[in-house]
Amino acid sequence: MADRLAAKPGSKIYGTPSVKLAWYGRAERVGLVGRNVFWPAPNVDSALVSFTRYAEESDGHNIASKANRQKAFQLIDAAFGQRRKTLHAALKKLVPDEAFAAAGIDPTRRGETLTINEFVALDAAVES
Repeated sequence: MADRLAAKPGSKIYGTPSVKLAWYGRAERVGLVGRNVFWPAPNVDSALVSFTRYAEESDGHNIASKANRQKAFQLIDAAFGQRRKTLHAALKKLVPDEAFAAAGIDPTRRGETLTINEFVALDAAVES
């Protein structure tokens, strides 16, 4: 799970948790915790994730602070709900064709290639 939370766009493990966490800040895997630290010892290793929350006032790296979280998360859920489909196919009920052009996003891309800021831009294009 730690790897999924800290995953970057385009990787196989990048998904809904990765994108939604990116709404709030930046995550990165910073270490491992051996199973011998726990009692009883689990059958899996654990990892530590560092999370740096974005400031309330955006510094330009996170446009999400000014967007509608609920609507952006709806687009994220739809895009990853049908992971191997293109954005055009996965979002056809939520996003009109002209919104892709307005957001500067190629509709033949897949959801796992978009950053949180691209999802926010797409949501803004739908709203306008």
